[in-house]
Amino acid sequence: MNINKKFSVIIPTMWFSDKIKENLHRLNECEEVYEIILIDNNISLTPKYISNYQKIKHLPQKENIYVNPAWNLGVQKAKCQNICISNDDIIFNVNVFDFIKNHINLGVYGMSTNNYYCSDANLNYKVEEIKLRPWGWGCLFFIKKENWVPIHEDLKIACGDDWLIKHTKGGAHQIVNLNLNDDRVSVTSIRNEFSKIQKKDIEIWSQYLR
Repeated sequence: MNINKKFSVIIPTMWFSDKIKENLHRLNECEEVYEIILIDNNISLTPKYISNYQKIKHLPQKENIYVNPAWNLGVQKAKCQNICISNDDIIFNVNVFDFIKNHINLGVYGMSTNNYYCSDANLNYKVEEIKLRPWGWGCLFFIKKENWVPIHEDLKIACGDDWLIKHTKGGAHQIVNLNLNDDRVSVTSIRNEFSKIQKKDIEIWSQYLR
């Protein structure tokens, strides 16, 4: 098996979304997926069913390391050059892997805002270059491991996707016409306990842009 034609899928989770079980099932059954790197930031809620999925590489954390450090850790541990990073609260059509692997030699590829409102019957995917991050871009994105620029350790929850858009060689793009089965995204990061951290992240990021 040539694993560099496959994908390492990285999912940080605190188990607050009910969509993660179906997402894990779809990914485990997908031939394009070699491994699912599950960064477990809330081991008190870890479900027993994850042992049913042979592709899962479970990385339990003693404490919440937050999203951006989890992305960095997942890429570091990934065995494949093709990287997919997904929220735990969306479900997407896995045939996008076959499409995107022909595009990701350079750059980073995330979501179009319209992907949250399109029909699953529309499989005419295309990519468009972007300069600024659209809403929802970082909920699901793709990059080559060799092109990953580690997100600064000061950024914990927010602005990690902005960091990648600004620093990734080859520029940033959005994938259009990929339906994301969601009715509520960012179910973890919108919790009140994380609002102060996000505010600090945004302040730090604004300093980088000066």
